[in-house]
Amino acid sequence: MLPIQFFGQNVHFAISLFAALVFFAVFWLHFDAWTAKKQLREFVNWAGFLLVALSFLVHATVIEQSVLGNSLLGDISETVSLIIRIIGYGGIILSQLIDPLQPKPKLQGLEENQYTTGEGTANVPEPDRPAKPTKSNAKAPAAIGFAGLANPIHFLPPLQALTIAGLYWRRGTTGLERHLKPIAVSFLLLFAFELLALGSLWQDSNNPLIAKFVASFGWLWIAQHVFLLAGVLVLGHWVWQYLTRRFMSQLFMLFTSLTLAIFLLTTVSFTFLLTNNVQKAALDNLQTAASVLGYAINGKKAETLANTEAIAASSDIADAIVAKDHKRLVSLTETFLHDKKQSSLVITGDAGQVLLRAENPDRWGDSLSSDTLIRRALIGQSTSTVSAKEDVLAPLIYIKSATPIRDTNKTIVGAAVVGLVADNAFVDGIKHATGLDSAIYAGNVRSATTFVAPDGVSRWVGVKESSNKIQTTVLKQGKPFSGSVNILNRQFLAVYAPLRDVDNTVIGMLFIGQPQVTILQAAGRSVQLTFMVTAALLIISIVPAYLISRYLTRQLD
Repeated sequence: MLPIQFFGQNVHFAISLFAALVFFAVFWLHFDAWTAKKQLREFVNWAGFLLVALSFLVHATVIEQSVLGNSLLGDISETVSLIIRIIGYGGIILSQLIDPLQPKPKLQGLEENQYTTGEGTANVPEPDRPAKPTKSNAKAPAAIGFAGLANPIHFLPPLQALTIAGLYWRRGTTGLERHLKPIAVSFLLLFAFELLALGSLWQDSNNPLIAKFVASFGWLWIAQHVFLLAGVLVLGHWVWQYLTRRFMSQLFMLFTSLTLAIFLLTTVSFTFLLTNNVQKAALDNLQTAASVLGYAINGKKAETLANTEAIAASSDIADAIVAKDHKRLVSLTETFLHDKKQSSLVITGDAGQVLLRAENPDRWGDSLSSDTLIRRALIGQSTSTVSAKEDVLAPLIYIKSATPIRDTNKTIVGAAVVGLVADNAFVDGIKHATGLDSAIYAGNVRSATTFVAPDGVSRWVGVKESSNKIQTTVLKQGKPFSGSVNILNRQFLAVYAPLRDVDNTVIGMLFIGQPQVTILQAAGRSVQLTFMVTAALLIISIVPAYLISRYLTRQLD
């Protein structure tokens, strides 16, 4: 499963490019009309729509999260897009204010509704009632109540979009240009988009609920892009009806749309394949790292086995076992745990009776005859294994080895068992070597981990792995699991491997993983360059699309 950031970034790119195309189509419609009359209001109008199209083109290249790389113009990309859109909106508003409303004709003997049901084309103001520009009913930004939170420039786009919607609605209702009502609806939806976009001002909030709600690719982000898509769909449906009335315009926009579709498909496909390959490579590396963790466990087994053999090789210890001299055994092993950096040492007699626990010398005399390692050692087998033991905060995973102890006649007189706890220091060593987070589980309970609690000291141990799929695959079926998992509310790419004892029974799991966002960091530079090149090629492709359209039109004429 690819990270949500990948899908979110590509959705942002696609919708923004589509918005740029639709506004470019509206620009072309007004520009085509301007070439015939060359009036100032038409110039201001098409210039405004062209700037809005350009702003959405820049907006498409904005990288929503820094882990994906840098935007086209760095940190100022969003600001540049915003300024261009503000100027573009301003041009559209100005053109609407200086363009008088279409008057209703006054013809005696005819009912007024005979002329108010169609689309008006007259452009002569009534002599007794000159057209006056209407004032926007939008409130000042200070009325929103967030003054000082950010630069007031951020509050202009929603006010401008609402003003444009009101002006077009007035032109389509008070005047006779009812065909302009879809534009009013479109800008009303864009007003919602611009209003929701203000949520980005709270992304650095200290309140986790607010920060999560307004975060990139969160619910507010989704709503914002839904309104943007709805707005440009309404506007695109309106403009397409008029572009198809002229053959050259139809060809030009068709070529431009096809070029956009090809670039968009290529960009999304490339970034998908790139991110998917990076994720696959990351999982392969994690499986290798999981093997390294397994090798580290085996290395500790060999270490504990070597230490038990050192105990078994001591004739003094063998004599003390034969004499059942507990004090002598304590004296002979009092520095063993410290010198060898081991967690436990148990010495038993030939019947499994405990003669010494080096970590707790006062506790001895009980029997371990039923212990698998002890029984194997007493019949002459040296064995290593891992086992789980309950503790206060979380169960402990012990790496243990047992060796028979023989006297001078090679007769088995007892057994030595050395144990080492696979604790947080052990997994810290794995992270130091691989740079990856790791953990050891006793059953489905985390015993040791590199995950540190918010206090920076304690560890997230004692936490159960709740995924049924992981438990079934690893603990029940004894197979490795690899994929995307949620740990501490963060997505990780992870590998879980079964941890087996000497009887080949699964007694726990080994975990190794890395934050999934690192995939985007690895692919981010390529994604960034892809967006930049696509935007540049789209601008360049407009010229040949126009020339080809004009050539074909002349040939057909």
